[in-house]
Amino acid sequence: MKSGNTPSKILVTEKWLRKNQNLSKQFGKSLKTIVSEEVLAYAISTINPDGIAALVETSSIPNYKFNIKDDLVLVLDRIQDPGNMGNLFRTALAAGVDSILLAGGAHPLNQKVLRASSGAVFHLPFLRFEGAEEEIINSLLDSLSKLSNIGFNIFSTSSYSKKFKNSSKPYWEIDWTKRTALILGNEGQGIHKKIQEAFNETISIPHSELVESLNVACVAVPLLLERKRVAYTSNT
Repeated sequence: MKSGNTPSKILVTEKWLRKNQNLSKQFGKSLKTIVSEEVLAYAISTINPDGIAALVETSSIPNYKFNIKDDLVLVLDRIQDPGNMGNLFRTALAAGVDSILLAGGAHPLNQKVLRASSGAVFHLPFLRFEGAEEEIINSLLDSLSKLSNIGFNIFSTSSYSKKFKNSSKPYWEIDWTKRTALILGNEGQGIHKKIQEAFNETISIPHSELVESLNVACVAVPLLLERKRVAYTSNT
């Protein structure tokens, strides 16, 4: 991890140390604590732990601040599955997302989210709106309006179906070089109606109509990395 995200303590088992002697040398003696396999299993929720766990202070997580210099913002509307949430953070970090706005859903500090993110949660500033659904959506709408007012293009995502064929653009037809906020919706309900009505420019990933929709974590990969592809091809 980069400076500022260093674990406060690393728990390891003797078995793990024997297998990873070179790696363990990178841990200072004050940072490393040897525990039994039973203690480690009790301390974390993983069914079959690898033999190592890091304790990280929540104060080391990047604080979210509304930054007019941000260029790419990911907006997650009520994403419920911890695995999806973790994978979305990991993809966002790979794609160079500046910050993430969360309309409720799975908490990024949930252990399953942290594992699925492979540590990405500790590198991305996020703001999670909490409360009743109406309160959450209104708070998100307010933030999206602020982004729109400073020049962000706000894009919702939609399933590629007959309903959206004429109103939704394939993701490669938009200008990804401009400041962008990409909204991904709840696994079962999609993007909230209020958000769709306020920001109705939609993009999609064309696919067979035999499949009603794609998993939200899968959708994020081509959409977010398209920006990287555009930047790369324009420089070659």
